[in-house]
Amino acid sequence: MTPRFRAAIAIVAVPLLAYPLVSTVSGAPRFPTPGECVKPAVGGQSVDLVFGRFDDPRQADQLRDRALAAGFRGTESLPDGCGRWKVVLESVPSVEVAREVQKEAGSVGLAPTLELGSSG
Repeated sequence: MTPRFRAAIAIVAVPLLAYPLVSTVSGAPRFPTPGECVKPAVGGQSVDLVFGRFDDPRQADQLRDRALAAGFRGTESLPDGCGRWKVVLESVPSVEVAREVQKEAGSVGLAPTLELGSSG
């Protein structure tokens, strides 16, 4: 092995081995819990109406379809960033408007919660 080849191996191998050790010095990597993905709505910011969260994307799609059939246009089934799927109507302009939509949803058997908008 030439010195140049050894140097090339070291340039690649050292970061590959050192990074995991350095990044876990303070313990195991931390991932958000499902509860940490739920952020309560705040006045003055956009609001998301979350109709439900599911482990199975097919269940989320079923609830999304039900919400769409009830007239809640724009409702989507999306990953929530914590390993689950959420059925959500994003970016309602205010908490007041979101509460009205929430009330309307309740009248057709849906129970969305109000959460801080995805853009917030």
